Amino acid sequence: MSSVKTVLDFVEFDQLPLDAALRKWNRRAEPAPELARWTEHAVDQALAANASLAAESSTEAGVLEPVSREWARQHRFPDGLVYEETVTGRRYEGAGIRELRILRAKVHKLPDDELALRKNELEVAFAAGVLAGASEVLGNRWNSQKPYTLSRFTAPDRIRIVEIGCENGVLQPLFDGSREEALHHYRQHAADEVTALAAGGVYRPGRDCTSCSLLGDCPAVPVVPGILGVSADSGRTRRQWSVTDGREHAKCPARTRFSELRFPRDQAAEDNDEARRGRDVHKWLEEQHSRVPRRKCGAAEVPDDPRQWAAEWAGPDGFQARLAIQMIGDHAVVCPLAGLPPDAQVRSERTVAVSDPEAGALIVAKTDLLYHDGMGWTLRETKTARSPHQGNLFGKYPQLALAVCLSAAGFLTDAGVRLRVELEELTGRGPVLTELDVTAPVVLAAARAELAKLATPMFDGSDPHARPGNACRDCGFARWCPSARKQLA
Repeated sequence: MSSVKTVLDFVEFDQLPLDAALRKWNRRAEPAPELARWTEHAVDQALAANASLAAESSTEAGVLEPVSREWARQHRFPDGLVYEETVTGRRYEGAGIRELRILRAKVHKLPDDELALRKNELEVAFAAGVLAGASEVLGNRWNSQKPYTLSRFTAPDRIRIVEIGCENGVLQPLFDGSREEALHHYRQHAADEVTALAAGGVYRPGRDCTSCSLLGDCPAVPVVPGILGVSADSGRTRRQWSVTDGREHAKCPARTRFSELRFPRDQAAEDNDEARRGRDVHKWLEEQHSRVPRRKCGAAEVPDDPRQWAAEWAGPDGFQARLAIQMIGDHAVVCPLAGLPPDAQVRSERTVAVSDPEAGALIVAKTDLLYHDGMGWTLRETKTARSPHQGNLFGKYPQLALAVCLSAAGFLTDAGVRLRVELEELTGRGPVLTELDVTAPVVLAAARAELAKLATPMFDGSDPHARPGNACRDCGFARWCPSARKQLA
């Protein structure tokens, strides 16, 4: 979204017409055609949303003006420590109103009940409180050694927060209230969480670790040199990699680039009933495995009505929904929670991250299930398919290859016991459970070969541009890609 913000700065603070702002950005950035197309579209949608908001606010209390400086507020403690809070977004102010507009690639208009929950989220409550007590930041940007220099505080009368979808132009109001209401909202829904975060002690490894300067020293992100089996130039910026990234790149290198640029994607173009069935089965099992106290899944613990449960994705005959419910019931036969004590350690759909300095990459994976049976940890991958796979499991499910390599590297090693790796296939013929022999050299060699095969094209300097062809037909980025549009024309 940085290109969108840059062009909006030219429009709002340099007072350039949109065409001139886009030309100025194009001269400076020399963007690829697809980035230029997305940026022009996104800026146009953002400005249209701004015009709508301006028309609304002008009838109430005058036009809001854009604010170029950041907003921040400070908490000073008796020991001299200064704690600072800031918000990210487009800032507007006028006639006692202070408004934050948060740009998103895409915003879905929520029904009232879901919107009420969103308004109580930490992010919204935090932003409301900061806006209610913030001053403009003067001087240089923040650094860890010196607090912000702030302007004199002027209390606003009203706080507003709104999301803007740059792909679809949707406006989503998230908060609109008095300063006192904003401060109360902060105290009720954000204060305790912010205090806990400031105190530290909790690690949440994931995709955000890619740009963290402390990555090499973080105890929550193991460093495993060479796990991907590739080498990158020492001067190259650290990249993020996942099995999904590798598969996307294999279909078309441009898909990975569009994803890294966070272009909005058309999920419907990429989806099919089999993929949706897999997601819904995983979601159901995640909820079952997250129950407290822990207990095994029962064969009767399935959705009641196939048509209602899967109304958004099942075909008119409900076949995929019926198959999914059968798979959920079949899972009870091989549920790993059977025999585990209620207080057993079970981590469903957990995100793990591993750093590979030789590849210059952060590897991110979402494990279906991690559980401890008293002797050691087991990672289980669950897949849904019409029939069991008969060929190369690592080629079909590269997540297994990554899991075996993690096991060999000592990931989650417990008292010298390697991480065990299992594959649970839920099929139309029944459940199939396979345990991989992670200690066998031939298994490890095959896993490493498959992982390197999948990862190498992203790191060997190959042409990153689009390869138009059949892959364009189910590409969620086709709208922004000139090559795909020509292919599909």
